[in-house]
Amino acid sequence: MRRQWTIRQKIVLPFFVLLVFVGMVGTILITARATTATVAAFEGTLLRASLLSNDHLAVLEAERLAQLRAAIDTQGVAAAVAGADTSTLARLLRPIQANAVPSQLVIRVLDAKGNEELVLTPAGGPQAAGPLSNEPTVIAVLAGHTDARGDKYVFPRSEPSGIMLYWVGPVHSDQHTVVGAVVLGEPLTEIAGSIRDSRASDLIFYDQSGRVLLSSLKGVPPLSQTILGQLPNRPVRVSQTLDGHRYEFLVATWNLRTSSIGYIAAALEGESLVASVTQIRLLMLVLFAVGSLTTLLFGTIVAKRITRPVEQLVASTAAIAAGNWRHRATVASNDEIGVLASAFNVMTDTLEQKAREVEETYFASIESLARAIDARDPYTFGHSTRVAAISLEIADEIGLPAEERTALRRAALLHDIGKIGVEDSILRKKGPLTDEEWNAMREHPLIGYKMLLGLNFLKPSLSGVLHHHERWDGKGYPAGLKDDAITPYVRILTVADTFDAMTSDRPYRSGLPYERALAEIRRFGGTQFDPAVVDAFIARASQISILLTEKSALGQQDVTSLERAA
Repeated sequence: MRRQWTIRQKIVLPFFVLLVFVGMVGTILITARATTATVAAFEGTLLRASLLSNDHLAVLEAERLAQLRAAIDTQGVAAAVAGADTSTLARLLRPIQANAVPSQLVIRVLDAKGNEELVLTPAGGPQAAGPLSNEPTVIAVLAGHTDARGDKYVFPRSEPSGIMLYWVGPVHSDQHTVVGAVVLGEPLTEIAGSIRDSRASDLIFYDQSGRVLLSSLKGVPPLSQTILGQLPNRPVRVSQTLDGHRYEFLVATWNLRTSSIGYIAAALEGESLVASVTQIRLLMLVLFAVGSLTTLLFGTIVAKRITRPVEQLVASTAAIAAGNWRHRATVASNDEIGVLASAFNVMTDTLEQKAREVEETYFASIESLARAIDARDPYTFGHSTRVAAISLEIADEIGLPAEERTALRRAALLHDIGKIGVEDSILRKKGPLTDEEWNAMREHPLIGYKMLLGLNFLKPSLSGVLHHHERWDGKGYPAGLKDDAITPYVRILTVADTFDAMTSDRPYRSGLPYERALAEIRRFGGTQFDPAVVDAFIARASQISILLTEKSALGQQDVTSLERAA
């Protein structure tokens, strides 16, 4: 279905489209530029953290090699190693350990077979664990192997206290034979801590298989084969979520003495990047929103002032079309729209008057038909009029709203109109009805309902025409409604209809005395009738008695005089 645009929308829409086009394009360009600059700054910070970490490791390597050379070249160390003189070794090497920075340096002295002669550990520091004689790097050093960088090497080793990084160099005798080796060890935790002291980033150390050796973050997974395949050529950028937080990693190779020890990653919390980008976007969005709202507000106010009288007139037209004849348009100005609203109200006054005249004429005709149906049987003449009067007495006692009062009055006057479809032989039969005749008689509520169904002004009263033979206990007809499923005013109509039928003469019986009929109504409260309606009926018993005394007069009154009497 094609959308129908209002006048106000047609006025505001061009402003909105132009605003969105200009504002969104500008916002997108500025936001993209600012976001790119922020991301570049973040990536620069991450790259600097990675480079500084590798630079620190290079400086550390140079310091440890210098300490290793000092230990090896100290006068008397070679002779003490060859002679297994541990006291001399301790005296010569203890100052090197004491002056080391950091203070967690471990010195281990091995003989030519790799057996440990001396271990110097700092007080409260890590303790050497396990022999080094089976380490491939130590074996190579004791065998006199060298490479392009010399005869000193470095290797990581897992120990109970954690990962240790060892630098090892050979001790030569005066004859240039290898008589042993000196090994300097430092915990990887201390190395990482010294790097992080001046860095904002977190550090993660991996071995050559990608397994995590040490991490300042919890829950870091090992490196995948995809990442490992890219690392030999260049650093790799990786995004990972740890403990609900996003981190950006820059992973690079970890080389000492130009040999790969493993991999090292610098990590920064990516949420700061997201927050910065979000702030930029939010700021631009706020600026755009404020400008947009200001412009749209101004345009809307102008459009509203122009279109409000038109919309009010349209709403008034819709109200009249829906049947609210009492509605009138508001005349808010003296311009063309105000003149149109005044003319509309004059037209509506005329339409309302004509509609009421037609409605009353139509209802009077239908009521005359209902009276004619009552007159078919001299025993029921005036029945509908009396039922209407009794119903309104009960309605007054209950305090039924005015709208339902009108529906009740009309339903009472027309409730038996469906008997026009019942044969006279059944209506005037002086003896009991057969089952077939009863079934025909029970069709009159549905017949009446269908007759009146197309009349909108009688729509509220149709429930009374259809259901005035329902019972409170659900044993009535035609729908077998029960309790609150029966419309409130219909429960009143049911009591009034039954009471008048009991007190009226019929071909096959005489009417019950007033007191006897009253007792019957009371007796069937809670089964056939709503108990609350029965109580209201009993409370109005004296007024109803007067109505019954004057029932002949009531039967001759028209609808208007009946409404006055009630």
